[in-house]
Amino acid sequence: MIPASRQRNYFQSAVYVAIAAVLAAVLLERLLTYAEAVEKAGMEVTLARLNSALYVRLVYHALRGEHQAVEAMPRQSPFAVTRAQGMDYLGEYDGIPEDALGSGKWLYDRRRSELVYLPNLKRYLTMDAEAPEPGAIRFRVELAQASRFTYTGVVIKPVTPFRWDPAP
Repeated sequence: MIPASRQRNYFQSAVYVAIAAVLAAVLLERLLTYAEAVEKAGMEVTLARLNSALYVRLVYHALRGEHQAVEAMPRQSPFAVTRAQGMDYLGEYDGIPEDALGSGKWLYDRRRSELVYLPNLKRYLTMDAEAPEPGAIRFRVELAQASRFTYTGVVIKPVTPFRWDPAP
């Protein structure tokens, strides 16, 4: 029990509450920044995984002489081509559904033949002003060829430039 001479007054209690509130706000802001950095890393890992799987499919089809399958790869969903499973892949759509924006999910836009990532957290995401949807990062599959039936690789490239730098 605190003696009567040492009891806190209202001012001291208000200072303690204010200090705790400031510390909580700083902590929450840092946690949001870390969460956004984790989301960005997850997007990059998915892209790397898809890119590797596309390269394997390219080699497989090229070695078997299935040039039509190789030529069709840029017009198909990388998730479908690689048969990749993911809980964060919504499927193929004509455009972007309204309810999918800001979901942290992937989808394939059949109309534009583009892979789309819809980030959940985007405080540190800056995109080109000409981007069709400000909250969607679009990618396109491109084949690299030395000649007609000589393929040097496959890559997933961003359609519009973007910068996403959550700085933890």
